Amino acid sequence: MFGSMFLRSFFLQAGWNYERFQNLGFAFTLEPALRKIYPDPEKLKAALLRHLAIVNTQPYMASFVAGNVAAMEERAAAAPDPEAALKSMPGVKQALATSFASIGDRIFWGRLKPMTVQLCVLVWAAGGFYGWLFTSLNTPVSLALLLAGPAAGIVFYSSFAVYWRWRGLGTGYSCGGASSCGLDCSDWSRSIRLLSTAGFAMSLAILLLAFSMLAAFNCGSCGKPDMLLKAGLPLAVMVLHRVSRAFGRSVFFAAGLTLAASLLFFSVFGLKPFSLYL
Repeated sequence: MFGSMFLRSFFLQAGWNYERFQNLGFAFTLEPALRKIYPDPEKLKAALLRHLAIVNTQPYMASFVAGNVAAMEERAAAAPDPEAALKSMPGVKQALATSFASIGDRIFWGRLKPMTVQLCVLVWAAGGFYGWLFTSLNTPVSLALLLAGPAAGIVFYSSFAVYWRWRGLGTGYSCGGASSCGLDCSDWSRSIRLLSTAGFAMSLAILLLAFSMLAAFNCGSCGKPDMLLKAGLPLAVMVLHRVSRAFGRSVFFAAGLTLAASLLFFSVFGLKPFSLYL
């Protein structure tokens, strides 16, 4: 049952629609469990119709909701009064869908997806391909290296997505019936903070690498102090941004502070920003 639900969960978005969002995909994912719970065709039909109502959550985290609902349907089918047992299911389903949508969006869309691009660039740089930065370079690059960057990002991202699809089913089924089911299976806040830190570290590595290479490529005769200045400026910008965000300031405040500090720095030292790297 879990195997079929797991495979079907990959098609959750296939029936997405503007009227009821993921309802078709959710019912399709849940169908193997419902067929096992309700051998009677009429009861199976009624159960499927129940789950054609509106449902919308983060696709990779939907397994938590599906596992929970499967357990609730199983308990309701064995209860003396199935209607009473199913009365709380819409509320539980909606609460979980909303909670996991918030968690999943922050983890997958907000952290992991940008990190796939960062990982791709780092793999290319480690393999000696700098065409992502210097588009005029004609250095031949192997096809294997060109594919290795995107492949690393895809494998990295997919490993998280597949893991939580599978774990969500088992976790949701084991604690089915609770509106907080699965929310305590991991320290989500800590995971989000760790991913944010990892993403920042990768951004910092790419930034330092790119600006150092630009400075070296366009200023081969520059002295050590000039090179340190060229590499240190982007690092200072990243640190300033991080500090302002750490104090709860908005990204617009961080951008404004960076712009103001840059104008002050360049006016005091009389530097020409566009001639530093180009």
